[in-house]
Amino acid sequence: MSRGRLITLIVTYAVALATVWGWIAVAGLEPRLGLDLQGGVSANLIPAEGQGEIDDEILDQTVATIRERVDALGVAEPDIARQGDTIQVQLPGVADQEQAREIIGRTAQLQFRQVLEVLPPDTSDLSETATASAGATCDERADTAIPPADEEVVLCLRTYDPVDPDVELPREQWNRLRMGPVAVSGANLTDASAQLIPQQIVEQWIVEMEFDGEGADAFAEVTGNLACLQGVQRQLAIVLDSIVEQAPPVSQDVACGQGIQGGSAVVNTVGENDAKDLALVLKAGALPIQLDFGTFQTISPTLGQDSLDAGLLAGLLGLVLVALYLIVLYRGMGAAAVLELIAFGVTVFGLIIVLGEVIGFTLTLAGIAGIIVSIGIAADSSIIYRERYRDEVRAGRTIRTAADHAFTKAFRTNLTGNTVSFLAAVVLYLLAVGPVRGFAFTLGLSTLIDTLLFATFTRGVFGLVARSPKLVDAPFMGLRAGVTSEQLALSANVGSGRKGRKNGKKGRK
Repeated sequence: MSRGRLITLIVTYAVALATVWGWIAVAGLEPRLGLDLQGGVSANLIPAEGQGEIDDEILDQTVATIRERVDALGVAEPDIARQGDTIQVQLPGVADQEQAREIIGRTAQLQFRQVLEVLPPDTSDLSETATASAGATCDERADTAIPPADEEVVLCLRTYDPVDPDVELPREQWNRLRMGPVAVSGANLTDASAQLIPQQIVEQWIVEMEFDGEGADAFAEVTGNLACLQGVQRQLAIVLDSIVEQAPPVSQDVACGQGIQGGSAVVNTVGENDAKDLALVLKAGALPIQLDFGTFQTISPTLGQDSLDAGLLAGLLGLVLVALYLIVLYRGMGAAAVLELIAFGVTVFGLIIVLGEVIGFTLTLAGIAGIIVSIGIAADSSIIYRERYRDEVRAGRTIRTAADHAFTKAFRTNLTGNTVSFLAAVVLYLLAVGPVRGFAFTLGLSTLIDTLLFATFTRGVFGLVARSPKLVDAPFMGLRAGVTSEQLALSANVGSGRKGRKNGKKGRK
């Protein structure tokens, strides 16, 4: 290959690399860090007992619903996956862990029921029959099971301080409500949004709900029936999971037998956060099954930064040790190999940042491990080229022709080895879950970059060095290191013979 084409290879690679880093600099991009590097929340969810047989379809639907909720929270690149019957959720960068726990694990089974009776917190003054029907007081209840839809139930009404609506009263002060079967199901809910009521002296947030056709008809029917009643039985309870969130009476301006038309309903809330969380859970949908937290861990940002620093330090030490080895083994040719490793590292890091922006790739500690392993792959490519070069010189070729022939043979070896590594990374990525996929992704990416770097930058640099008389003759470059004087003489004779044949041809012309 001519000197001009070798220069073109290097310039092309340099322009592509400059374009990548130019975009990073202009856009102010940074790598997306995973849970183990920036902190966050890690949880394992398992199906609660007593729900019968749960198949893969239900679990997949559960994962999809959780993913919709997490996306609505604005978490950057969450990792949500199944491991058997366990659902693993990793949320990097989450600051409010309690909110995340509530949003992830809440089943959000929405029910609308007619209120039949209000039972006070203290049932000591009630008859034995009424006390038995009331059941346990609210502070004695776990409130974890979803109430059956076709039966009367007694549930607790979430109650707030009348003086300060943001303060929830202790559970022992909550009333209990006896209610009829479900009149409207949350399955008919199509949308929910948090809104601030304008022109209010006191800030008031509501959740506006929209129903589908079936739900709109059912809602109009039940509100029409309640509008014909008075007192407690005019109330329509809004049950979320196993707690009555509110039990507002149907407005007096609703006509008896006609009800609320249009398929919409409004729920008053105690604040902006409550309104937005409730709307988020309702809009994302109910979980098809009830889940329990197997584990719920919080990783601090400090621990994540320590992990990142340790990973970067390990990568830097590995790079330095490999660089020293190459220089000791190959002298100036080894220094050129170090330059190739630097180009490799800059390219990998740049593409990781760009892929984080384009496809949302998240760098984890396992991903850093994949990059560190790839440093060895890149170093192997340089070593293969240089050892092939020495073999060609020992076989009697000139330094220039040895560099060209060595590349052809070394590239075939490099391509074969990198293909195996890349396929292994692809299989690992497809079959693995969690952080292991990050390792496979960075390993596969680095393998591809190594192949392209070898065919462009590495070939160009070595080829130009082999075509420079001053560098060829310089002892510090080591282009003749490891080759005996007899082998050098053979290559010199071969070179002289070729020049003689060329001069002979010119003379005959």
